[in-house]
Amino acid sequence: MRKLALIGGTAAAALALAGCATGTASGDAASMDICYITAAESHAYATPANDAFDAAAVAAGATVNRLSQEFDVQTGADQLTTCVSQGVDGIVLWPLDPQAYIPGMIAAQDAGIPLIIINSPMDPEAEAYYDSFTGPDVYEEGVLAADALNDALGGSGDVVIIAGQAGNGTTIGRTDGFTEQLEAIGSGIEVLQVVNADFDQQKALEASRDLLTRFGDDIAGVYANDDTMALGFIDAWTESGRDIADIPPIVGINGQVQAFDLIREGQYFATIVQSPVEDGKLAAETIVKLIQGESVDKRLPIPLTVVTADNVEDVEPAF
Repeated sequence: MRKLALIGGTAAAALALAGCATGTASGDAASMDICYITAAESHAYATPANDAFDAAAVAAGATVNRLSQEFDVQTGADQLTTCVSQGVDGIVLWPLDPQAYIPGMIAAQDAGIPLIIINSPMDPEAEAYYDSFTGPDVYEEGVLAADALNDALGGSGDVVIIAGQAGNGTTIGRTDGFTEQLEAIGSGIEVLQVVNADFDQQKALEASRDLLTRFGDDIAGVYANDDTMALGFIDAWTESGRDIADIPPIVGINGQVQAFDLIREGQYFATIVQSPVEDGKLAAETIVKLIQGESVDKRLPIPLTVVTADNVEDVEPAF
């Protein structure tokens, strides 16, 4: 398998497209052209997912033009339009908004271009315009997180939610799954506040400073939409001079190695493992199958595992 080579200067400059990469399997004369619109280039989860996608696609004989939205919805919508106009063989979209991409998806369908979405869900009205959704069940992750924090707190207490990007499908699913599960099981846990930190550790640190100033010792537990933002809360806790031994139970998502280490140290209650490698690999394999005329299921999930002190030595971190 040849190494991926960066494309320079071929993407539309006005769109400020980032991270374009190409590659083909050795000896494959009829390569498939895939446009992969990712959430971001440099990100704890997106980066390994991107690398796994490229590797699997190249191994299958595809050329990958990877475009990065850098968490900007309008950039992604413009990139989707560009991919359609280029007449590629297949499109993989990492949606940052449940609805904003629908016009571009309709255009792709009208052009006869197979399109799948990866990682993040969209509104039900978008289902008619993509062939498959691959990635984690983000609502189920919220359900699992609620069960874990409910166990940690014995069914009562006040908690804060550090959510991802406002309007993002993953944020919505992980947050709604959590709050609706608490209600479904009759938990006595109350949510003090939901703040958005855009899946960013520094933004989570800043938001957590405000939460600690406002609520202080009333915070009995923390639910973060991902481990990166949970680390931001831990940073704010130690920065405030509070004893790390007194930190409230924290539940995060993604299964990062740092979360595993903190679980071992008793500073983190649980993380939910979802593999970015499996995420990227499954998306690449799925779009290749569609391009080759194979049928695929509308929903193709990746496995989820709840990790606590009870099983932390038996599970591998996601990244």
